[in-house]
Amino acid sequence: MRILCCLDGTNAETIGNAVTALLRNNEMTINLLYVTDTGPHKEMERKRARFLRPYDLASPRQNQIQQTEEQSAQDILDEGERYLAPYTSVKTSRAGRPEREVVNYAAEWQADLLVICPRALYGESATIGPKSVGHVARFVLDHAPCPVLLVRPSTRNLFPIAR
Repeated sequence: MRILCCLDGTNAETIGNAVTALLRNNEMTINLLYVTDTGPHKEMERKRARFLRPYDLASPRQNQIQQTEEQSAQDILDEGERYLAPYTSVKTSRAGRPEREVVNYAAEWQADLLVICPRALYGESATIGPKSVGHVARFVLDHAPCPVLLVRPSTRNLFPIAR
């Protein structure tokens, strides 16, 4: 079985616990995927060009930003590997729009199962309801070429829901 686990920098432990509890199989191959979102850079450039003269980062600054993003991606993949060490055989880093890169890579790698969390929490508490699934997870759920396991954080403290 080929399992693609999508990391966002906050969910390595959650995904690791879910996968190891779900599958105790020596015949699985786990691929950890982290996508560096290139969208925000381009959006800022478009906004600047609309109001000011076109802005171009100096080449050394652009290289520094790229190196930092690559190092962050490697750190996130290494953290994910710590939680899935006996099973992980592949670590992949890509750049682009995360929702499209995840779906395209799952098809390219021929994943049998894709594991993803609803959205990065960055210090927030988990919620229930329509805003509990971010745009990346929603796109992946709608377009994935294989079954998707959505691993939600525990929200037991939010229950019971008012009637």
